[in-house]
Amino acid sequence: MASRKEHSTTTRKHRVLGGTIINVITGLVFFGLIGYGVYWVMKTTGQAGQQYATAMVNTKKSATTLACQMNLRSIGQTLQTYAITNEAFPASQQELADFAGYGTGSPTQNFALGGPSKLFHCPDPNGGEYLYLPGHRTDDAAPAVMVYESKPVHNGKCNVLFADGQIVPLAPEELQQALEAAPARRR
Repeated sequence: MASRKEHSTTTRKHRVLGGTIINVITGLVFFGLIGYGVYWVMKTTGQAGQQYATAMVNTKKSATTLACQMNLRSIGQTLQTYAITNEAFPASQQELADFAGYGTGSPTQNFALGGPSKLFHCPDPNGGEYLYLPGHRTDDAAPAVMVYESKPVHNGKCNVLFADGQIVPLAPEELQQALEAAPARRR
């Protein structure tokens, strides 16, 4: 009987040893697949996160550009109201600001004080003041630049308000050409 007992113990050891090797191989394959899955998820999430961040930046830039154009539209409406009331356009940017109810001081000073003249300043953090070109007549036939941004911060372009109410983003070179044509239409 001793030999039978000895045989049984030896068989168990081989089974345990054989099972251990299979368990180790299975574990390595299993954890390898899990590791690859985690790597794939992280890689995919990283790409999606980058795309999301890029989309958010582009959306913010678009929103800032739209806010800038809305400011110019409001300035254009104020100019039209002034022209209807006074049968002429304002003689200066200060006169326009006073008519719009932005108080005394230049639009830049009012903006620095936190006043409502943010309307005369591009909302982009790098944006500058809007500049009004006086001297237009209400009966001008050709549309001319009335208000423009002082800095090209919207994809390298400046938003420009024309006398006909149109707002167009222009590259600095195009703006310069439009500004050079403007004095010929003044009084």
